[in-house]
Amino acid sequence: MSFQDVGRSGKRPNKPTTSPTRGGFSAPSSGNRYSAAVGGGNRDVADSGGGYEQLSDSILQYQKNVSLLEKMARSVGTPNDTSVLETQYSLQLDIINQLGARIENQLSQLESRLATLPRSEASSSRSTHVKLSRDYRLVEQQFKNVQLDVKKKRAVRKAKQNEQARMEESRLNDVGRGEMDRSEEVARRQMLIHEDKINEEIMREREEEIRNIHKGMHQVNEIYKDLAHLVDNQQEGIDQIETQMENAKENTATGLKHIEKANSHQQSQCVVS
Repeated sequence: MSFQDVGRSGKRPNKPTTSPTRGGFSAPSSGNRYSAAVGGGNRDVADSGGGYEQLSDSILQYQKNVSLLEKMARSVGTPNDTSVLETQYSLQLDIINQLGARIENQLSQLESRLATLPRSEASSSRSTHVKLSRDYRLVEQQFKNVQLDVKKKRAVRKAKQNEQARMEESRLNDVGRGEMDRSEEVARRQMLIHEDKINEEIMREREEEIRNIHKGMHQVNEIYKDLAHLVDNQQEGIDQIETQMENAKENTATGLKHIEKANSHQQSQCVVS
């Protein structure tokens, strides 16, 4: 049993009405069963006798929308991949995501209902529930695969666009490089001439600095010579002062001896008296 088989036991779902759009694709109109599937989820599925018929109907609509999305995905990365296709693709994603949310809600409600049913009735319903859940997961995986394929195609297209842009930029650079070679050569020569002038000016300044340093060293040498001459001239006076100091030292020592001798003599006279 599949979700199509479950749907046959109840009322067959109406085919979705479509409206033509640019790019060769038809998108669901606002009044068809797709919109009803998205917006009609307020009714409690678990409280209705045809809960699984409604679930089957939703899964069938989900599969049809995924098939339409898959058809759109075939044009991604081709000349038909325009902004119109990108807009249609985004809208279709929104529809499928809303349908998926509704189916998840229906599965959750039916799962809760199974827990309240008698064992005999629950066994039969459980088999249907598992089958529909499995069918929905298969379509859901198909939906994810389509999205992944689109992402890969767009990544490849982006890489090709970047490569083309790089090649075009390289071509323009090659064309401009030939025109700029002459002006660059003239500018390079002018720069070399300017650098030579600067180097000459630097050498001239260095030579002047060396000359000033040599002149200053000569002046310092003359100062040292003058100091040496002054020291030589004053050496004789220093020697005389040294001699006089030695004589004064000797005279002082001799005078001290005389004083001590006189003092001793005077003390001896005082003792005799």
